[in-house]
Amino acid sequence: MTSSGVTEVREGEWTSGHFREVLDLKIPGYFTSDPQLLGDFNTNFRTRPDDVLIAAYPKSGTTWMQEIIWQIYNNGEYTSQKILERFQFLEFLTSPGVSDPADIAKVPSPRLMKSHLSYNTIPKSSSDSAKCKYIYIARNPKDVAVSYFHFVESLASRIGYSGPWEIFSKLFIEGNGKTWGAVNDHVLGWWKHKDDPNVLFLKYEDLKKDLLSHVQLTASFLNKPLSEDVISRIAEQCSFSGMTKDLSKYSVNEGKVRLLRKGVVGDWKNYFTPELNERFEKEVLSKLEGTGLEFDFGS
Repeated sequence: MTSSGVTEVREGEWTSGHFREVLDLKIPGYFTSDPQLLGDFNTNFRTRPDDVLIAAYPKSGTTWMQEIIWQIYNNGEYTSQKILERFQFLEFLTSPGVSDPADIAKVPSPRLMKSHLSYNTIPKSSSDSAKCKYIYIARNPKDVAVSYFHFVESLASRIGYSGPWEIFSKLFIEGNGKTWGAVNDHVLGWWKHKDDPNVLFLKYEDLKKDLLSHVQLTASFLNKPLSEDVISRIAEQCSFSGMTKDLSKYSVNEGKVRLLRKGVVGDWKNYFTPELNERFEKEVLSKLEGTGLEFDFGS
């Protein structure tokens, strides 16, 4: 694994924001001023058996799963506390002014954490007795591309992105100028471990179809028995309409950037031209063929 300095990607007149190479992945430069420190922290991080780590490619439903898991651990209670304050974001733990990397060791169990790291780079324990639980949520890559585009566009003042959708979609397909690598590599890395006893692999579209049963499935995986009433309450409160009743909890950059946008399946159809769709099918989705991993792209 390597960690190096600041890089950027150029496409015609457009220049990406700054990235840092950490653990063989591109990570936004504002996450850390010391990529070696972050790389070493991640490599040396020690999980606990009662840790819960949500992993996902960006804009695949991470915030949604955070709220579901927090409510499972808190019996469906309501809180006005921001979601970012309830979970440790691993990639931010060495960022100056955000936290001290030593603080995570002081957090009482169970530690609830999130990460966009690939399976190969996410912290793991070599001891069976210290293996934590991983919950990975995957989303159809076409909707991921659209959602990711809008997110980085809203963060333009911080990460420097101001290019059009046409350039972003090209870079997304190529896995270039993108954080956390190519989407198909990221998802397949976790898919290969879907049957590991400490991994729960979920799909965004399945949760949209039947949130109630997936809240129950997640609670069972976490060994958190809950009553039917609590499960139903969590499903209602964690629906998109339920969560958007208080958007202040799901925002960053002093409330200027929302972590929730539409919460739908199939929004990609409003952005993909036939030519783009054909290229996406050939260069991204074809790599999923034969793996058993399939997605719902909306009717």
